Amino acid sequence: MKKDIMCINFKSAAMKIICTITCLFLFAGCSKAAQEKTTDNKEALTKEVTDMSGRKVTIPTKVNKVVSLSNNTTVDLYTLDPDKLVGLSFTPKAEAKKYLGDKFINLPVLGTTSDKKLDYESVLKLKPDLIVCSDEDEVYPADDIQEQLKIPVVKVSTDLESTDKVYKFLGECLGEQQRGKELADYSRKTIDNIKSLVKSIPEDKKVKVYYAEGGEGLQTDISGNVHTEVLDLVQGKNVADIAEEKVGSMASVSMEQVLSWNPDVILEGATAVKGDFFKNVYSDQKWANIKAVKDKKVYKIPALPFNFFDRPPSAARIIGIEWLGNLLYPDYVKLDINTEIKNFYKTFYNYNLTDDEVKYLLNNAIINK
Repeated sequence: MKKDIMCINFKSAAMKIICTITCLFLFAGCSKAAQEKTTDNKEALTKEVTDMSGRKVTIPTKVNKVVSLSNNTTVDLYTLDPDKLVGLSFTPKAEAKKYLGDKFINLPVLGTTSDKKLDYESVLKLKPDLIVCSDEDEVYPADDIQEQLKIPVVKVSTDLESTDKVYKFLGECLGEQQRGKELADYSRKTIDNIKSLVKSIPEDKKVKVYYAEGGEGLQTDISGNVHTEVLDLVQGKNVADIAEEKVGSMASVSMEQVLSWNPDVILEGATAVKGDFFKNVYSDQKWANIKAVKDKKVYKIPALPFNFFDRPPSAARIIGIEWLGNLLYPDYVKLDINTEIKNFYKTFYNYNLTDDEVKYLLNNAIINK
């Protein structure tokens, strides 16, 4: 009997030990699961992306506020998701207000990475989740900004051919994948279509074009840089066969050089507008013997809300290649440019243009029939 009692006590003690060990294992397992869940939740707050310059950047998974520090990215971000944009790189034109609205027009202007006016303090006050800039030459490199402000900075391409990739990348960063894809697909389709239309233009039919910049029209950009990509893509012949002192900068030229180039068409750049180049060119005897002037083929570049051609070299160039391709080669690029402009403005700016507004945009920018 005594032996049986001892056996029962032993079994009872053993069961208690087993239960205790089991509880400990279960507790440890629960603790580990809870710890893993916490870690997973923490990791889900951020993600790593590779920006368009090849930099690996850790950004928030959810981006609610974004700042643009390059002029082209200001346009890109506005067209992608204007509600998340809280700071701009440039002051929009007053006339652009009707297309863009009060909120955008009144956003703080912070400067750019490529000039010496970038306001770090104002950027910090906005508490953005993400900063976006371009891959152009920089006074303030992206890594330096990121280090000083402790805010992630991503860079995107300024290449016209990469417009679709820019939208897909920014759509991924901002959690706007569907909108990014919509704009990317539109951009890719337009680029491919224009390239297919101009590829058959014979060399002897290609139009010689001078891109007039600066107040007197005696500055320009050469073929191959970011500021003339619209002209290059539509197969216009940039007459400025000169060297640049700095890549992507306006090169000064002489009146004698322009006379010797004798362009068929002159385009008035954004900086030439400030000097009333278009207004003065037909009455200025210095320009009188140039073919484009004699043939009344000096054209203004549509520029509202953003320039179709350049400055900034933005997504607005997607409608720019349709406009310029049709202007230079109407027999090859057969488009209803009025309809194309309406489609672009609706898709990218969510703005429904009237016929009168299209007419205003294209004033002195198309062949008068």
